[in-house]
Amino acid sequence: MQLLDPVDGKWVATHNTDMPRVTEATRAEHRHRLLEAATAEFAAKGFDGARVDDISLAAGLGKGTIYNYFESKHEVFREAVAAWFARIVETLEPLPADAPVREQLLAIVRTDLRVSAQIEEFARVMYRETLRPDRDEVAALLPAVDPSDQALEVVIARGQETGEIRADRPASELTRVLRSLVSGLIFERWMPESTLKLDDIPELAVDLFLQGVGT
Repeated sequence: MQLLDPVDGKWVATHNTDMPRVTEATRAEHRHRLLEAATAEFAAKGFDGARVDDISLAAGLGKGTIYNYFESKHEVFREAVAAWFARIVETLEPLPADAPVREQLLAIVRTDLRVSAQIEEFARVMYRETLRPDRDEVAALLPAVDPSDQALEVVIARGQETGEIRADRPASELTRVLRSLVSGLIFERWMPESTLKLDDIPELAVDLFLQGVGT
């Protein structure tokens, strides 16, 4: 790190070898704390209401520290969503490759909803942000890849190979259909008069999906 020392009445750059260096382990810990604080901040105030300085302070770090790790509030939000997605895949218990397609799809959706329930207020914010009319803005807020959708697509493609799922539409398209069913049921559950329970959603979504695309 460079500091300024006076020499002949002028300030010049010099190295201070006594300054502690931030280790990779410390950076990883700070980043984790910032994402945890960001998840709580976005959950409480939404994307527009959240303040990056408040996220830094809530993480126990100084104001502006967050910019040592993320370039913008958009990136913080996107990385918080990515951490949520990664947690879903890490929690997923793999089934045998020859397990029925329905059983495999149910396992993924159940894990998805179980993890999402742990941060439900943040999940509400994320879903709300996907409804923004500006699609470029939505793209800036969400990770390019959702690992749980990738897992669903693998299972759907396998079902097409075994003849359990119609093969006249791309697996990627059918994955979006299933995801839309899950999202729609989540929104329904959040309606004031809804009687739908979280545990009802996986079977309802997967069965509706398979009724429409099964062979």
